[in-house]
Amino acid sequence: MLYFIFGLFLGSFLNCVAYRLEKGEKFIFSRSRCPKCGKILNWYELIPILSFIIQKGRCRNCKEKISLRYPITELISGFFTFYLAKIIPIVNIQSFIYFLYFLIFISILFVLALYDLDTFYINENVLYFGIIFWMIFQFVFWKFTKPPNIDFSGGMNYLFFVNDDFLSKIYLAFLATIFVLGIFTFTFGKGMGLGDAKVAFLLGLYLKSGDLILIFLISCFLGSLYGLFLLFKKKRLFQEVPFVPFIFLATLITIFSGNLIYNKVLSFMLK
Repeated sequence: MLYFIFGLFLGSFLNCVAYRLEKGEKFIFSRSRCPKCGKILNWYELIPILSFIIQKGRCRNCKEKISLRYPITELISGFFTFYLAKIIPIVNIQSFIYFLYFLIFISILFVLALYDLDTFYINENVLYFGIIFWMIFQFVFWKFTKPPNIDFSGGMNYLFFVNDDFLSKIYLAFLATIFVLGIFTFTFGKGMGLGDAKVAFLLGLYLKSGDLILIFLISCFLGSLYGLFLLFKKKRLFQEVPFVPFIFLATLITIFSGNLIYNKVLSFMLK
Protein backbone atom coordinates (compact mmCIF):
# COMPACT_ATOMS: atom_id res chain seq x y z
CA MET A 1 0.00 0.00 0.00
CA LEU A 2 2.87 2.36 0.76
CA TYR A 3 4.24 1.81 -2.75
CA PHE A 4 0.86 2.69 -4.24
CA ILE A 5 0.64 5.91 -2.18
CA PHE A 6 4.19 6.83 -3.14
CA GLY A 7 3.25 6.16 -6.77
CA LEU A 8 0.29 8.55 -6.52
CA PHE A 9 2.60 11.39 -5.46
CA LEU A 10 5.11 10.35 -8.12
CA GLY A 11 2.37 10.53 -10.76
CA SER A 12 1.41 14.02 -9.60
CA PHE A 13 5.03 15.11 -10.00
CA LEU A 14 5.44 13.47 -13.42
CA ASN A 15 2.27 15.10 -14.69
CA CYS A 16 3.57 18.45 -13.44
CA VAL A 17 6.89 17.89 -15.24
CA ALA A 18 5.17 17.05 -18.54
CA TYR A 19 2.77 20.01 -18.27
CA ARG A 20 5.47 22.55 -17.43
CA LEU A 21 7.82 21.27 -20.12
CA GLU A 22 5.03 21.83 -22.61
CA LYS A 23 4.48 25.39 -21.31
CA GLY A 24 8.22 26.11 -21.09
CA GLU A 25 8.02 26.66 -17.31
CA LYS A 26 10.39 25.58 -14.53
CA PHE A 27 9.15 22.59 -12.57
CA ILE A 28 11.68 22.20 -9.73
CA PHE A 29 11.52 25.38 -7.68
CA SER A 30 8.26 26.97 -8.84
CA ARG A 31 4.99 26.32 -7.01
CA SER A 32 1.93 24.67 -8.53
CA ARG A 33 -0.85 26.90 -9.84
CA CYS A 34 -4.35 26.41 -11.14
CA PRO A 35 -4.01 26.29 -14.96
CA LYS A 36 -7.27 28.26 -15.32
CA CYS A 37 -7.00 31.16 -12.84
CA GLY A 38 -3.30 31.01 -11.93
CA LYS A 39 -3.86 30.83 -8.14
CA ILE A 40 -0.96 29.24 -6.24
CA LEU A 41 -2.21 25.99 -4.74
CA ASN A 42 -1.88 25.14 -1.06
CA TRP A 43 -0.46 21.82 0.10
CA TYR A 44 -3.91 20.44 0.92
CA GLU A 45 -4.98 21.09 -2.69
CA LEU A 46 -2.15 18.92 -3.97
CA ILE A 47 -2.92 15.62 -2.25
CA PRO A 48 -3.27 13.07 -5.08
CA ILE A 49 -6.81 11.77 -5.70
CA LEU A 50 -8.04 12.94 -2.27
CA SER A 51 -7.93 16.66 -3.11
CA PHE A 52 -9.71 16.01 -6.41
CA ILE A 53 -12.51 14.13 -4.62
CA ILE A 54 -12.89 16.65 -1.76
CA GLN A 55 -13.00 19.57 -4.19
CA LYS A 56 -15.44 17.67 -6.42
CA GLY A 57 -13.11 18.04 -9.37
CA ARG A 58 -13.08 21.84 -9.29
CA CYS A 59 -10.62 24.59 -8.36
CA ARG A 60 -11.38 26.05 -4.91
CA ASN A 61 -10.79 29.57 -6.23
CA CYS A 62 -12.29 29.84 -9.72
CA LYS A 63 -14.60 26.80 -9.53
CA GLU A 64 -13.47 25.66 -12.98
CA LYS A 65 -13.32 21.94 -13.63
CA ILE A 66 -10.00 20.18 -12.99
CA SER A 67 -8.97 17.91 -15.85
CA LEU A 68 -9.46 14.18 -15.28
CA ARG A 69 -5.92 13.81 -16.53
CA TYR A 70 -4.62 14.59 -13.02
CA PRO A 71 -6.27 11.72 -11.10
CA ILE A 72 -5.83 9.33 -14.04
CA THR A 73 -2.07 9.91 -14.28
CA GLU A 74 -1.76 9.61 -10.50
CA LEU A 75 -3.62 6.29 -10.51
CA ILE A 76 -1.54 4.94 -13.41
CA SER A 77 1.67 5.85 -11.57
CA GLY A 78 0.34 4.40 -8.33
CA PHE A 79 -0.47 1.08 -9.98
CA PHE A 80 2.80 0.70 -11.91
CA THR A 81 4.82 1.55 -8.79
CA PHE A 82 2.85 -0.97 -6.75
CA TYR A 83 3.16 -3.79 -9.31
CA LEU A 84 6.83 -3.07 -9.95
CA ALA A 85 7.45 -3.54 -6.22
CA LYS A 86 5.73 -6.93 -6.49
CA ILE A 87 7.93 -7.97 -9.42
CA ILE A 88 11.11 -6.63 -7.77
CA PRO A 89 10.58 -6.89 -3.99
CA ILE A 90 12.91 -4.60 -2.04
CA VAL A 91 14.74 -6.85 0.42
CA ASN A 92 18.27 -5.41 0.26
CA ILE A 93 20.29 -2.60 -1.32
CA GLN A 94 20.75 -4.57 -4.54
CA SER A 95 17.02 -5.11 -5.07
CA PHE A 96 16.40 -1.45 -4.19
CA ILE A 97 18.79 -0.40 -6.97
CA TYR A 98 17.00 -2.73 -9.42
CA PHE A 99 13.63 -1.32 -8.38
CA LEU A 100 14.86 2.28 -8.70
CA TYR A 101 16.40 1.55 -12.10
CA PHE A 102 13.15 0.36 -13.66
CA LEU A 103 10.94 2.82 -11.77
CA ILE A 104 12.87 5.78 -13.16
CA PHE A 105 12.86 4.21 -16.66
CA ILE A 106 9.06 3.80 -16.59
CA SER A 107 8.68 7.33 -15.17
CA ILE A 108 10.78 8.81 -17.98
CA LEU A 109 8.71 6.93 -20.54
CA PHE A 110 5.53 8.17 -18.85
CA VAL A 111 6.64 11.81 -19.13
CA LEU A 112 7.50 11.28 -22.80
CA ALA A 113 4.03 9.79 -23.36
CA LEU A 114 2.23 12.64 -21.60
CA TYR A 115 4.25 15.23 -23.51
CA ASP A 116 3.59 13.48 -26.84
CA LEU A 117 -0.11 13.28 -26.00
CA ASP A 118 -0.28 17.08 -25.75
CA THR A 119 2.18 18.18 -28.41
CA PHE A 120 2.68 15.28 -30.87
CA TYR A 121 6.42 15.73 -30.28
CA ILE A 122 9.14 14.06 -28.24
CA ASN A 123 10.84 16.13 -25.57
CA GLU A 124 14.48 15.43 -26.32
CA ASN A 125 15.70 16.77 -22.96
CA VAL A 126 13.73 14.03 -21.18
CA LEU A 127 15.04 11.49 -23.68
CA TYR A 128 18.64 12.58 -23.10
CA PHE A 129 18.09 12.42 -19.35
CA GLY A 130 16.98 8.80 -19.77
CA ILE A 131 20.11 7.96 -21.76
CA ILE A 132 22.41 9.71 -19.26
CA PHE A 133 20.67 7.95 -16.37
CA TRP A 134 21.22 4.59 -18.10
CA MET A 135 24.92 5.37 -18.60
CA ILE A 136 25.30 6.32 -14.92
CA PHE A 137 23.96 2.92 -13.92
CA GLN A 138 26.18 1.17 -16.45
CA PHE A 139 29.40 2.82 -15.30
CA VAL A 140 28.68 3.41 -11.60
CA PHE A 141 26.13 1.10 -9.99
CA TRP A 142 26.75 -2.01 -12.11
CA LYS A 143 30.44 -1.84 -11.16
CA PHE A 144 29.42 -2.85 -7.65
CA THR A 145 26.49 -5.12 -8.40
CA LYS A 146 25.30 -7.15 -11.37
CA PRO A 147 22.69 -5.54 -13.62
CA PRO A 148 19.17 -6.94 -13.18
CA ASN A 149 18.62 -10.23 -15.00
CA ILE A 150 14.85 -10.00 -15.14
CA ASP A 151 12.80 -11.61 -17.89
CA PHE A 152 9.66 -9.56 -18.40
CA SER A 153 8.62 -11.54 -21.48
CA GLY A 154 10.01 -14.95 -20.55
CA GLY A 155 10.77 -17.20 -23.50
CA MET A 156 10.71 -14.30 -25.95
CA ASN A 157 14.12 -13.25 -24.68
CA TYR A 158 15.53 -16.71 -25.44
CA LEU A 159 14.13 -16.76 -28.94
CA PHE A 160 15.85 -13.46 -29.73
CA PHE A 161 18.90 -13.57 -27.50
CA VAL A 162 21.19 -10.57 -26.97
CA ASN A 163 23.73 -10.21 -24.17
CA ASP A 164 23.26 -7.60 -21.44
CA ASP A 165 26.73 -6.07 -21.67
CA PHE A 166 27.24 -2.42 -22.61
CA LEU A 167 28.02 -2.88 -26.32
CA SER A 168 25.19 -5.40 -26.80
CA LYS A 169 22.68 -2.95 -25.32
CA ILE A 170 23.90 -0.19 -27.64
CA TYR A 171 23.63 -2.63 -30.56
CA LEU A 172 20.07 -3.57 -29.56
CA ALA A 173 19.12 0.11 -29.19
CA PHE A 174 20.31 0.84 -32.73
CA LEU A 175 18.48 -2.22 -34.06
CA ALA A 176 15.26 -1.00 -32.46
CA THR A 177 15.81 2.45 -33.94
CA ILE A 178 16.45 1.05 -37.43
CA PHE A 179 13.31 -1.09 -37.16
CA VAL A 180 11.12 1.94 -36.40
CA LEU A 181 12.85 3.99 -39.10
CA GLY A 182 11.99 1.17 -41.50
CA ILE A 183 8.30 1.45 -40.54
CA PHE A 184 8.54 5.23 -40.89
CA THR A 185 9.99 4.90 -44.41
CA PHE A 186 7.64 2.11 -45.53
CA THR A 187 4.51 3.97 -44.38
CA PHE A 188 5.78 7.40 -45.53
CA GLY A 189 5.60 8.66 -41.94
CA LYS A 190 2.01 7.52 -41.39
CA GLY A 191 2.81 4.52 -39.15
CA MET A 192 5.45 5.88 -36.79
CA GLY A 193 7.37 9.15 -36.54
CA LEU A 194 11.03 9.98 -36.19
CA GLY A 195 10.44 10.75 -32.52
CA ASP A 196 9.21 7.18 -32.02
CA ALA A 197 12.55 5.94 -33.35
CA LYS A 198 14.32 7.90 -30.60
CA VAL A 199 12.04 6.34 -27.99
CA ALA A 200 12.83 2.91 -29.46
CA PHE A 201 16.52 3.62 -28.86
CA LEU A 202 15.76 4.33 -25.20
CA LEU A 203 13.77 1.09 -24.89
CA GLY A 204 16.68 -0.87 -26.37
CA LEU A 205 19.00 0.41 -23.65
CA TYR A 206 16.81 -0.64 -20.73
CA LEU A 207 15.07 -3.79 -21.96
CA LYS A 208 15.85 -7.06 -23.72
CA SER A 209 15.27 -8.07 -27.32
CA GLY A 210 12.21 -10.22 -26.60
CA ASP A 211 10.70 -7.42 -24.53
CA LEU A 212 11.12 -4.99 -27.42
CA ILE A 213 9.45 -7.30 -29.92
CA LEU A 214 6.50 -7.81 -27.60
CA ILE A 215 6.25 -4.05 -26.99
CA PHE A 216 6.23 -3.31 -30.72
CA LEU A 217 3.57 -5.97 -31.35
CA ILE A 218 1.31 -4.71 -28.56
CA SER A 219 1.78 -1.01 -29.35
CA CYS A 220 1.00 -1.57 -33.04
CA PHE A 221 -2.10 -3.56 -32.06
CA LEU A 222 -3.28 -0.81 -29.70
CA GLY A 223 -2.51 1.86 -32.28
CA SER A 224 -4.47 -0.04 -34.92
CA LEU A 225 -7.50 -0.33 -32.62
CA TYR A 226 -7.36 3.40 -31.95
CA GLY A 227 -7.00 4.07 -35.67
CA LEU A 228 -10.13 2.02 -36.38
CA PHE A 229 -11.95 3.94 -33.66
CA LEU A 230 -11.01 7.26 -35.29
CA LEU A 231 -11.95 5.91 -38.71
CA PHE A 232 -15.48 5.05 -37.61
CA LYS A 233 -15.88 8.12 -35.42
CA LYS A 234 -14.37 10.86 -37.60
CA LYS A 235 -14.46 9.12 -40.99
CA ARG A 236 -10.82 9.96 -41.64
CA LEU A 237 -8.44 7.39 -43.08
CA PHE A 238 -5.25 9.24 -42.11
CA GLN A 239 -4.95 11.30 -38.95
CA GLU A 240 -1.92 12.20 -36.85
CA VAL A 241 -1.89 10.15 -33.65
CA PRO A 242 0.60 10.39 -30.76
CA PHE A 243 2.22 6.94 -30.67
CA VAL A 244 4.40 7.15 -27.53
CA PRO A 245 1.36 6.66 -25.24
CA PHE A 246 0.78 3.31 -26.98
CA ILE A 247 4.45 2.42 -26.53
CA PHE A 248 4.16 3.33 -22.85
CA LEU A 249 1.03 1.19 -22.37
CA ALA A 250 2.66 -1.68 -24.28
CA THR A 251 5.73 -1.40 -22.06
CA LEU A 252 3.59 -1.63 -18.91
CA ILE A 253 1.73 -4.64 -20.33
CA THR A 254 5.04 -6.32 -21.22
CA ILE A 255 6.64 -5.65 -17.85
CA PHE A 256 3.66 -6.83 -15.82
CA SER A 257 2.14 -9.49 -18.10
CA GLY A 258 4.80 -10.36 -20.68
CA ASN A 259 5.42 -13.82 -19.26
CA LEU A 260 1.70 -14.56 -19.24
CA ILE A 261 1.24 -13.34 -22.83
CA TYR A 262 4.16 -15.48 -24.02
CA ASN A 263 3.10 -18.61 -22.15
CA LYS A 264 -0.61 -18.40 -23.03
CA VAL A 265 -0.57 -16.88 -26.50
CA LEU A 266 2.76 -16.58 -28.30
CA SER A 267 4.25 -19.92 -27.25
CA PHE A 268 1.14 -21.64 -28.65
CA MET A 269 1.38 -19.70 -31.92
CA LEU A 270 5.11 -20.45 -32.27
CA LYS A 271 4.73 -24.23 -31.85
